[in-house]
Amino acid sequence: MGSDQQQNPMLPVLDFTIEDLKPGSDSWLETCRSVRQALEEHGCFVAVYDKVCDELRNGVFCSMKELFDLSHETKRRNTYEGAPLKGYIGQHPKIPLHQSMGIDQGTTLEGIQSFVHKMWPEGNDQFWYIPI
Repeated sequence: MGSDQQQNPMLPVLDFTIEDLKPGSDSWLETCRSVRQALEEHGCFVAVYDKVCDELRNGVFCSMKELFDLSHETKRRNTYEGAPLKGYIGQHPKIPLHQSMGIDQGTTLEGIQSFVHKMWPEGNDQFWYIPI
């Protein structure tokens, strides 16, 4: 029989509230190593960062629920030629519960607005604008 750890693996918890977490510092390099290890071994991690207000956190989670509640056909609108992992990934027989959504130029206002138009042609300003 396997150990409890193997039957119920714990996700790594990474603390991003360390005061001296500045690029190039020892704590920065150790945190980078921990992020890489967590992603390689688990594919994700729990981030501890208490400087995000509850309103923003809740808004992001509500928006993600709204996005992934869209129909499969709607989510499939998010595709990019020549970039197989940039758009919607889901409905795969080997990983039936997995879904991901890449957003081309997702760090720009134009990229987000283009993505929102694909998902909600009639518009959805609340998806991309979360007042803080």
